Amino acid sequence: MNNHSANPQLLPVSLPLAIVTVGEAGTARVTLDGANFAPPAPAEAWNRAQFRELLDALTQERECTIRIELHEFDGSVFTDIVHVARQERGTAKDQSPSATRRARHRPTHQLIEVTGSGFVPGEDVTVALSVSSAEGSADGSARAVIDLSQLMDRRSEILLIGRISGVIVTEPFPS
Repeated sequence: MNNHSANPQLLPVSLPLAIVTVGEAGTARVTLDGANFAPPAPAEAWNRAQFRELLDALTQERECTIRIELHEFDGSVFTDIVHVARQERGTAKDQSPSATRRARHRPTHQLIEVTGSGFVPGEDVTVALSVSSAEGSADGSARAVIDLSQLMDRRSEILLIGRISGVIVTEPFPS
């Protein structure tokens, strides 16, 4: 039996829908539930570089969950749901001593920076870790088998891949 028929008070979930259409130059036209969503400065247009600012504005600083569709000029479409920001679950005063002790003994983040050039201004650049390579077959397909131990091995490359320009920058993983 369907829960909806058992309880008529249940309603389908409805999320605000933001549609972002990006032009070739990186500028974006944005609508929220069918209405134009103007940038903060009316004389300017939204662009790729402002995507984080745009998401914050659409979600009212992450207080409202929305569904977003991103339409690229090349015809590709990406959809996602941007959730409300998580609230911290209490302050350090509210936590047990063992919880704060665990937090102090967590490993610190080790950050590295990889830079490259040749990308279209404002384009999305994928950051990937290359752990293996594969050869294309006669029919144009490729098959990769990945040894998971290679993920911890530092014999790999970091790749920056331009989603529009197709530029690929590779850097060896630092030792």
